Amino acid sequence: MGMRATALLLALLSFGCAKQGTVAPEPARLKVLATPPDASVYIDGHYFGRATVLSQEPKALVPGIHLMTVQAEDHFPHDMELDLPPGTTTLTIELRPVPP
Repeated sequence: MGMRATALLLALLSFGCAKQGTVAPEPARLKVLATPPDASVYIDGHYFGRATVLSQEPKALVPGIHLMTVQAEDHFPHDMELDLPPGTTTLTIELRPVPP
């Protein structure tokens, strides 16, 4: 094996070892306390869960910016942009009822 081929092989092997040794970043976890408690939570346009469940079991997300919508029957929806750090973030949201 030539000198260049050996150097390339060593570089590839060390790259593979470095990749295996990396630790995945800690996820962001979102805990939602909402009124009404049966409100639905959407993240980035996708259903994420009921507030009653998310208040007890925060779900994992990739840290960073997300668009959240919370909505419930007979209430105005609430939209907000979140910049979630790694770890658990707790949000308390009270939806406004639609007048009769």
